[in-house]
Amino acid sequence: MKTTVTIERLIDRPVSTDGSFPLPVAKLKEFVNVAWSIPFYSAAESRKVMPILAVEMNDLNPDRNWWKKKFPGANPFFHHCSFLQYYVAHRDGKPVGRIAGFIDRSYHESTVHGEIGWIGLFESFDDDEVASALLAAATEDLQQGGAVKIIGPARFNANGEDGLLVDGFDKHPMVMEAYQPPYYTRFLERWGVKENDWYAFRMTHESASPYMERLNDMRRRGQDLEQRLARQGVAVRSVKLSDWVNEIARIKTIYNTAWDTSVHPQFERFSEEEFDYLASGLRMIAIEDLVFVVEDVTKPDHPVIGMAVTLPDLNEVVEEYDRLHARYAPSDHIYGLSDIRRDLGIFGLLRSRVRHRSFKYARVFVLGTMRKKNGIDAVLYEKTYFAAMNMGIQLGSGSQVADTNPEISVPLSHMGNAEITWRVYRHT
Repeated sequence: MKTTVTIERLIDRPVSTDGSFPLPVAKLKEFVNVAWSIPFYSAAESRKVMPILAVEMNDLNPDRNWWKKKFPGANPFFHHCSFLQYYVAHRDGKPVGRIAGFIDRSYHESTVHGEIGWIGLFESFDDDEVASALLAAATEDLQQGGAVKIIGPARFNANGEDGLLVDGFDKHPMVMEAYQPPYYTRFLERWGVKENDWYAFRMTHESASPYMERLNDMRRRGQDLEQRLARQGVAVRSVKLSDWVNEIARIKTIYNTAWDTSVHPQFERFSEEEFDYLASGLRMIAIEDLVFVVEDVTKPDHPVIGMAVTLPDLNEVVEEYDRLHARYAPSDHIYGLSDIRRDLGIFGLLRSRVRHRSFKYARVFVLGTMRKKNGIDAVLYEKTYFAAMNMGIQLGSGSQVADTNPEISVPLSHMGNAEITWRVYRHT
């Protein structure tokens, strides 16, 4: 006979005016560790890639206490949250699930008058009682906190991992692509209805070559897109990693404007602090041949008007390390020796892979421009394709692409197939 499920709320002061939510590091570690307790992730059919513990604790830490900014580090996303709560479900004294509920002051929708609540970081055993208790607790607290609409799951909006995996459970998730068990769909469909979908287009050299051949045919007919752009004063180049800080500062100027449109649901404009936080993390895995900027060279300082960022797949590095070493489970300590050993081992392997440019997979993380329908996107696709091919990349993933974004989904559909779908739900 099953015992009762209990829900523990980890944050004592979930309402904040300054975006700081005191949380003991031990409680944060408890929340993070839940993911390793989900039985499905150890099953043969699972393709889950478990996170790097130090990175996960950094990303999920909402406490702005000065020493916690040193360890585990603090995510500036939480600075514009007015409500945040972490929940852990227990049965027989053991963790069996978790969820986060939050209200982001910076996120708005033109058709919604009032606060919008989010759920995210959801994990659960295959147990209806556990899932229902978690979803009910988060939903009730968000409603009491003033949310008139609740959506999710997400980490933490369209700038992160948006939606629940509903198709593509047999596919390898690449860096920053969410992966969850199939049975989570059952829980969320009882909780709400579809808000929108996000896709990953998987591309091989074979599937993308017809698109590239069409561009080459245009070139043979005297319609070279890059030459035409050059005549318009538009230049495309690879970034200089040696000048990463300045390169990022220039990209930052257009990111919010280019992506803050109706075709990017759940998008939220980055603060300066958030953009710098993301950029510092990407620097660790960035390869300059896979990152391009588009500049208007007719103007002073050559302002950036477009970019393409493709990331080598960190997850294949984590998979390799975990395959070669004894099965890992997070320690009971805040950051124990086994935690340190795994994280350092992965970082060491990653540095070696980046240095030798030795990856099989890559994810097209960002691709866009301020100027539409003039061939810039096509040039970026072509340059990314050949750079990846020269590195030995065998499979690319263009994600996450919203179902409301034909400007990206149509060309990607000519280069590959939408093999993975994530769904954002709206509570009803």
